[in-house]
Amino acid sequence: MNISTTARHYELAPSLKDYAESKVHNLKKYFDHIVTANLIFSLEKYRHKVEITLHVNGRDFVSIEESDDMYTSVDRSVDKLERQLRKHKTKLQNRKTHQGLGEISAGTVEEEAIDEAEMPEAFDQ
Repeated sequence: MNISTTARHYELAPSLKDYAESKVHNLKKYFDHIVTANLIFSLEKYRHKVEITLHVNGRDFVSIEESDDMYTSVDRSVDKLERQLRKHKTKLQNRKTHQGLGEISAGTVEEEAIDEAEMPEAFDQ
């Protein structure tokens, strides 16, 4: 996973950068196929804003949080991304477990053949 960090309107402390990158790197346990992660830190008066964008195969996940503390913003943003990744992963797993269209249509054709075979007997009476 490639992680890029950007700071807007202030100088980014190395401890904060390491903290945020370790938190984002821990997201790998929820979904393995994360390609890139972009972290944007911005400071506007008292608002500490963190924007994290994850690029997963064919999909982007974005989380924007702001609070009075930058570490709190990072934690909240990572929590949002955890929920998004878990939901995406369960959707992928559910899609794989459902029957394919071919299996469903083959089952309905067999049922129709059985119903047609029984119908002439009902009309003979």
